[in-house]
Amino acid sequence: MLCQVADVMRAAAFYRDVLGLSPGYVSPGWADFKLPGGTQIGLHPPFTGGSMANGSGWILGIEVDDVVSLRSTLEASGHKVGGYHDVPGGVVIDFSDLDGNPIQAIQMGIMTKDLS
Repeated sequence: MLCQVADVMRAAAFYRDVLGLSPGYVSPGWADFKLPGGTQIGLHPPFTGGSMANGSGWILGIEVDDVVSLRSTLEASGHKVGGYHDVPGGVVIDFSDLDGNPIQAIQMGIMTKDLS
């Protein structure tokens, strides 16, 4: 899960100090916390160009083996998909489920220049 927050460091302090979660990486541009069962949450500044998605900051994030194939499948089924963009560690695409809930898919270990 990914959550857009107004101030990553302030939010990270809340998740660490108030909720008692153990942080992984923490910086002004990203912080992550591992949850029991292998789930991870990430805190990110608001995305460029607008307010936080769906009136809140939460976005489902999934890791995929082939972001290009997923994009093709989504577009073939009529979904609007955002462009590829590099993030630390991989390439992300943005799309929504059938009810408009935001989702990001990341393929780790590549950059947009590596896509065919």
